[in-house]
Amino acid sequence: MQTRKKYNTKKNWRNVLSGGVFASVVVFAASCASSKTGSEGETFRDDNVTMQSAYHFKDLHGEQLYAAQKYGVTPIDTREKLAENHRRLKKITSNEYYLIDPLTHSAPYLTNGAKSILKEIAQRFQEELEVAGYRQHRIIVTSMFRTREDVKALRETNSTASANSAHMYGTTFDISFTRFNRTSMDGKAVSNEVMCNILGKIVYDLRQKGECWAIFERDQHCIHVTARKI
Repeated sequence: MQTRKKYNTKKNWRNVLSGGVFASVVVFAASCASSKTGSEGETFRDDNVTMQSAYHFKDLHGEQLYAAQKYGVTPIDTREKLAENHRRLKKITSNEYYLIDPLTHSAPYLTNGAKSILKEIAQRFQEELEVAGYRQHRIIVTSMFRTREDVKALRETNSTASANSAHMYGTTFDISFTRFNRTSMDGKAVSNEVMCNILGKIVYDLRQKGECWAIFERDQHCIHVTARKI
């Protein structure tokens, strides 16, 4: 495996753009909607990406729930109780591999098994980009652990949300397939569509190995992943 470079998420983008690559950046940005800029890089969104049908995962809710109950924690009622009782859950923060979205209906906690799967997906994603000579990006995590209170609040605005969600067990997280966070200008520009299919292939491989279940959630623009390991 190649020696990985440390990702610099604090680049001065104005200086980079003035260094002779401005035209190529404008062409790339025109095909995507920029939803965030700052010291953590820039996030691009493209809701019109096409993911290969092989990655339209449709693992049944029952399969995911069985794995969640087997490998996860007992559901917790409220955020207050979560703060008091999360010994088997690990707090998840943004790092060089992935960016955590502002979470509205979930909390940044996962079991060890789910944290391991998330890190593996994120590392392999960056390795694939590096091997292909593309600019460095991070995947974006959009949802993690939900208390019963979170699920109830979510169901008030999203009728398709399950009352017995796998998210309540700490084994489950969602990854956006339409948004990616660029952390470097080194290398070739890469479209969100290419990246969404790289992400799909990585989840496909882990699913084939029996390490996770997955659901392709088109309307939510994410892949819903449940770890099958402690």
